[in-house]
Amino acid sequence: PTQLQLKEAILADLLVRSLPIENIEKFDSVKPIIGADHPFGYRQRIRMRIDDQGNPGFTHFKSHRTVAVEQCLLAAVPINKCLAGLRGDAAFRHLASVTDEMELLLDELSGKVALRLLLKRPVRPADRGYARELTATLAALDRVFFHGREFAQEGPYGNGDTQSNLLGFQIKGAEPLTLSWEIGGFSQVNLGQNQKMIELVQSYVQPTSADRILDLYCGMGNFSIPLARQAAEVVGIEAQGSAIRSARCNAASNRLTNCSFQKSDVLSACRELLAGKAPFDTVVCDPPRQGLGRLSRLVGDLARKKLVYVSCDPATLVRDLQELVARDWSIKTIQPLDMFPQTHHLETLVVLEKSRSGQ
Repeated sequence: PTQLQLKEAILADLLVRSLPIENIEKFDSVKPIIGADHPFGYRQRIRMRIDDQGNPGFTHFKSHRTVAVEQCLLAAVPINKCLAGLRGDAAFRHLASVTDEMELLLDELSGKVALRLLLKRPVRPADRGYARELTATLAALDRVFFHGREFAQEGPYGNGDTQSNLLGFQIKGAEPLTLSWEIGGFSQVNLGQNQKMIELVQSYVQPTSADRILDLYCGMGNFSIPLARQAAEVVGIEAQGSAIRSARCNAASNRLTNCSFQKSDVLSACRELLAGKAPFDTVVCDPPRQGLGRLSRLVGDLARKKLVYVSCDPATLVRDLQELVARDWSIKTIQPLDMFPQTHHLETLVVLEKSRSGQ
């Protein structure tokens, strides 16, 4: 509870100091922060360093020293089981000696873990053999991937049962959706809170069968795919190629034909959209920590009715809100959500509507 109160206070302080007082008074009071059902054991993937003795660990605060750990309290149970099995395993020791970083990733659909190793040198045949030994020894592990700073990802190597480079999860609901993403790409690490966030975005957008929706920084379709169930059309834009490939696959696997995905720099794509089609009814944007930046001057012109801004950094959020408020957008709802318990990070969803003066 104390952590949640502190996060609420930080957000409120930034809002009061950064936005004109009349705007603070107009929108509904900031909603109480939505806490996580599981403040520990929630992470579906973790990235770790390898120390000089070949042990997985994390980088010490304000240093480059790797501190070996036996478990991560924030990681999901299968990941910790896999981590425990790696320690002391002979095949892993061989691989660890040529590895800088490793990533453990949980596939919610199978309950199995994938291991992704950042090697110091190109892959050798012996490395592939050790990878197969690992998956034969550890029940929780079913795939191993290799990648390097000078060579592309290769794999999976394993027991032959799983040859996919995809991980998946299910969005719950009356008609559940299954989404997948490529190993090496991006997905939310807290699936429980992600489910709540998807439900919030759907309730804010309230798509109708006539609505056109634009999803900026759409990733693998985390918001686009659920929204496409009700909307007339959803267009997703994302710069990461693997995310766009996953989004298109997710649309196809869920039998949705009314959504399209474009691989592009988001700012450039928005400039092209402004010069072309009519505005969208609603724009959803989920930018990285840098926020919208210059895009905040354009995004308001792309939406006819509503903006839904999903932020992972309160400081850049309030900076962008200043720009949007100055361009005749009114803040209606601010909903903080604790996506990353035990850290200082905060997810915030903001609903904005066109002011009367701007219509």
